Amino acid sequence: MKIDRLIGIITTLQQKKLVTAPYLAEKSEVSRRTINRDIEDICKAGIPIVTTQGVNGGISIMDGFSLDTTVFTEQELAAIFTGLKSLDSVSYSACAEKLTQKIGDSSAMNSLRL
Repeated sequence: MKIDRLIGIITTLQQKKLVTAPYLAEKSEVSRRTINRDIEDICKAGIPIVTTQGVNGGISIMDGFSLDTTVFTEQELAAIFTGLKSLDSVSYSACAEKLTQKIGDSSAMNSLRL
């Protein structure tokens, strides 16, 4: 389905800095033209896509842009990170700090510092 393909493209672009249209076409099992149309649709949805021509060119999401995929409330995140912090204090693994950096949630980071 198209929506599955669009989500797959967005996910790939979030995980990799730069990909080519042929790579996305092969991964999605569609033509390059279909990928080009999909990229246009993603742009229309408000996700800033950058395309670069040439040998080292490709498709990427604009630097500094991130999608908010948070499904937890601030209170839920605080509870999760409090639990992780408790585990970190016992295991000395710094897992909560690493996860907070990946998520980039400032309120969660603040709850870690309490």
